[in-house]
Amino acid sequence: MKKSIHYLLVSMLVLVGSSASYAEEVFRLRMFFGLSLPGGGAVSLAEWQSFQQEEIVKVFDGFNVVDSVGYYKGKPERSKIVTVIVESKDIAKANALASLYAKRFKQDSVMIVKVPVLEWSFIGPDGQN
Repeated sequence: MKKSIHYLLVSMLVLVGSSASYAEEVFRLRMFFGLSLPGGGAVSLAEWQSFQQEEIVKVFDGFNVVDSVGYYKGKPERSKIVTVIVESKDIAKANALASLYAKRFKQDSVMIVKVPVLEWSFIGPDGQN
């Protein structure tokens, strides 16, 4: 009897451990795109919208964009914050997108903040997901 319980517990641990290794990690990424240009001036609204439509929309199925004012090297800078929920395998896409933006608009960098998402849901009008 004692041996059977031991085997049952070991089997459960193996199953739990192996199923967790197959689970894809999910993250919330926030990408901070500065709009100031190094030589003066700024990325125009038309340039941003073009980058958004031609690049971001092609990479991510859904995302959120917020206008922001951040500070870089002590100076205020208009920016766009793009938030997206991704699996770990898609983080490389965000990095490539950030690099493309930095090259195209001569930015020092694009900051990306990655936070694990433990749970999420979509709530309908009836209050259910």
